[in-house]
Amino acid sequence: MKFGVVTPVLDGRARFRACAASVRAAASALRGGEVVHFVRESAASREPVEDLAAEYGCVYARAPDRGLYDAIAAGLDAACAAGCDALAWLNADEQWLPDAPGHAQRVLESNARIGLVYGDYLLLGPDGSLRAARRELPARRLYLLNGVNYLLSCTVFFRRAVWEGSARFDLSYPRLADKKWYLGVLASGVRAALVGRYYLGAYSMTGENASLGPGAAEEQARLRDEAGALPSPLARRAIRVLRVLDKAVHGCYFPDRIDAPLFAPDGAPLRVRGLAGPLWRWPR
Repeated sequence: MKFGVVTPVLDGRARFRACAASVRAAASALRGGEVVHFVRESAASREPVEDLAAEYGCVYARAPDRGLYDAIAAGLDAACAAGCDALAWLNADEQWLPDAPGHAQRVLESNARIGLVYGDYLLLGPDGSLRAARRELPARRLYLLNGVNYLLSCTVFFRRAVWEGSARFDLSYPRLADKKWYLGVLASGVRAALVGRYYLGAYSMTGENASLGPGAAEEQARLRDEAGALPSPLARRAIRVLRVLDKAVHGCYFPDRIDAPLFAPDGAPLRVRGLAGPLWRWPR
């Protein structure tokens, strides 16, 4: 299976090395498959990563774009044109664990009816320190529609046919186009599979993550109205409580002993170890 992973970059040089190093490590660990890393850098970037992309063997392009998801879409289209069977995107502040594409390959090759795969993830501080370990539930549209998006890009893989058959990203949602896309994909009947008990990726809480930044709350409200979420805040809160209970029943809130090979911001190997729970605080 040939994987194509896209990394959009806008002034992301300080963290790109860790992301690219994690993809290269995952490609080396993959058996019976291939990983191609497509980097799509905005023309507005002040410190281009072209030299770093070449160092890590990426397919690099720099061009104007209409935002993060426009750049990701261009990269996904390039991956389709290159004949990739499975697709993903990984933001410059995210990493794969080495066996992430291997787990995705196992699931996708074992069941042709599954179109999207995702899994659990680690949360890192700005310095790469372990902050939390998040275990998730199966992708239930009811939970996504009325709550937060818990399909993180650092864990998500999907077949090329899913992307080619989808409505693509709605660029009127510069922060939440991914959530709207997931909702549409699930509504279309695409089956999603959770790779349980395996951490597939790591998300760095830099304090500058767009999905939780200014304007996100307004986009959430607009998306709820457009996608048909429950209109009552109390009803949505009840759904969120139901999700919490569902996670508790499935043991998602127990602390976990973590020993994960990741990379520091400068690209040096970093062994992340420790007992981590599911709770976290946004850095201030």
